[in-house]
Amino acid sequence: MFSATVKSLLLLLFIDIASSQPTLQFNPFDWVSYRKTGAINSITFGDRYAYIGTQTGGVLRFNINSQRFEAPITRSQGLDGNTVTAVHYSSSGMLWVSTLESLQYSLTAEGDWRIINLTSIGIPNRAYINRIGDDGKDIWIDSSGILYRLDGMTGIVLETIVRQDRNIAWSSGLSGPIYDYSDLLFNYTFLDGWMNSLNTVLSPDGENIRITTLAENNFGQIMIGCEDGTFFFGNKNMRMLEPYRFGLASNDVYTFDGRYSFWIGGRSSALDGGFTYFDSDRNIYDHYYFDKIINLNSTPIFSSLDLKKEVLFGGNEKIIMFDKKDEIWDEFYIPSASRRSIVVDMVNIDDDLWIATANGLMIINRVSNKFFENDVTDLLKNIPVYDLLYHKNILFIATNSGLFIYDIKNDTYYEPETFGYRNKAFSLSSNQLRFTSIAKYRNEIYFASQESIIKFNFSNRTWSKAVSADIYGGMEIKDIGVHKNIIFAATVNGLIQYDIKDKIVQVFNYKFLGEINTMNLKAATLWLGTSEGMISYRYK
Repeated sequence: MFSATVKSLLLLLFIDIASSQPTLQFNPFDWVSYRKTGAINSITFGDRYAYIGTQTGGVLRFNINSQRFEAPITRSQGLDGNTVTAVHYSSSGMLWVSTLESLQYSLTAEGDWRIINLTSIGIPNRAYINRIGDDGKDIWIDSSGILYRLDGMTGIVLETIVRQDRNIAWSSGLSGPIYDYSDLLFNYTFLDGWMNSLNTVLSPDGENIRITTLAENNFGQIMIGCEDGTFFFGNKNMRMLEPYRFGLASNDVYTFDGRYSFWIGGRSSALDGGFTYFDSDRNIYDHYYFDKIINLNSTPIFSSLDLKKEVLFGGNEKIIMFDKKDEIWDEFYIPSASRRSIVVDMVNIDDDLWIATANGLMIINRVSNKFFENDVTDLLKNIPVYDLLYHKNILFIATNSGLFIYDIKNDTYYEPETFGYRNKAFSLSSNQLRFTSIAKYRNEIYFASQESIIKFNFSNRTWSKAVSADIYGGMEIKDIGVHKNIIFAATVNGLIQYDIKDKIVQVFNYKFLGEINTMNLKAATLWLGTSEGMISYRYK
C-alpha cells in the first residue's frame, strides 16, 4: 500500500515518462474518423459499451443495450495511432488502449488521453502489448509473455515478472494460430448465412475467415472478432451469434454521394479496392469489393452519383453502375477517342448523363445508351473539366480554361460576363482561368479558383467576390461547401473555414485529416472524403 507522499512522488515521476496528447481544441467527438478496421485484435466490456481494438480503425464502440455502433475512438479523439493491439476497461472505469508505440488511458473513456511510451515501460523495440488486464487495483500488461504491473492511476511500472499467481481479469487479446475455439462455439448458431467451421467462420459467399479473438462478460454475453473485421455478438442463453460490420472497404475516400446515406469510392489498389455503402445515422455498412464482383474490372474511382434507382461511379475510362433494387453491377467504357481519361464528375439531366473528364465534356443518352455531341462538348474538347453543377436549367462547368455556362433549355452558351446583370463593383479577373470547384447554397452558386471564390446570386442575377485568395493563401482548392455565412474550402494545407459575415478564419490541418479530396454538408455536419477515411466535423 503506497502512502499519499509516495503517490505524489510517483505522480511527479510519471510526468517525466508519460506525455499527454497535445490539447485538442474541440469536444472529443466533434471530429470523427471512419476507417477500414482490418482485423479485430482485442475486445473488452465496459458498463455501456464493448470496446473493440482493430488493426487500422482505432477502437470501435458497440452499445451493448441498443446493439448499435456509436462514434469510434481514433486519432481524431487523441490516440497516437489507429493500429490498436489491445484494449481494457478497468474496474475503476478507465479505458486503456495500446498501440504500436504507446500505452494510453482515458479517465472518461472518450478523450483527454494520457500517453506512455512503450520504451519507458521497458518493452523492447518492435514488441507490442498482447493483452491488458487488472486485479482490481493495478493494471497488468502482457508483452511476449513478460508481465508488467502498473499503478492503476498513474501508469507507472511497479514490477516486471514472468509468472504471477494473482487473480487478474484479462481482456481478450489477439489469439495465436493454434488457439482452439471449436469446443466453445460448437453449440452456437451463426445467423445470416454464416457458419462455424472449427476455428474459422464460413461467410455466406463461402470464404473461410479466421477467428482472431473472443471475449465474454459476467452477464453471459459473448463477442467474437475475425481477421476481416467482422464480429459476432450473442449470449450463452440463446446461443445465437449475429454478425456485425463497421467501417469502410478502404481508407482511401476520393468521392462519395448520397442524401440520407453515402456511397463511397476511392483510388485504392486492386487488392484493396471496392465500394462502401454507409448509413451514417444508423452506422450500418455494406462492402462491395472488386475481387468479389465477377463482372467488374478494378479501377480507381474518382466520382459518384446517387440516383433514385441506381448509383454511378466514375473510374478510369469507364463508368460503373449499381442497380439498387436487383443489386446488379455493370460497367461501360467511354468512347475510344477519349481513352486514357478519368471521369471526375457526373450530372444527370432528364435522360442525359453529362460526364466531366480530364479530356473534356461528354454526354450519353440513358435511353439509347449512345454518346452524342453538341456545341459545348465541341468547345471543351481536350480541356480538363473539374466540376459540374446544374441549377434552374443552367449547367455550370468549371474547367482548366475558365468557367463555362450553358442554358440547356434554350441551347445557349454564356460567358460569365454576359450571364446576369452587370455589377460595376465586380469584374472577373483575367488571371481567373482555372476553376476547380462549384457549390450551391439555396439560390447562390459559388465558384472556386486560386484567384478567389466568386458568387452568382440567382435572385438578383449579379456576380460578386465572396472570398479573397488571401483567406486561403491562393492555394488550389479541391472542393468547397457552403452553409449560410460559412464557406469551407479544402486545400493542400488542410481545411479552411471562413465566416463571411464575421470575417473569421479557421484553419484545420490536423494530421488525422490526411489529404482532403471532397466534402458534403449535411445539416450541421461537414463530411470529408480523405486519404485517411471518411471524417465528420460537427461545426455548430
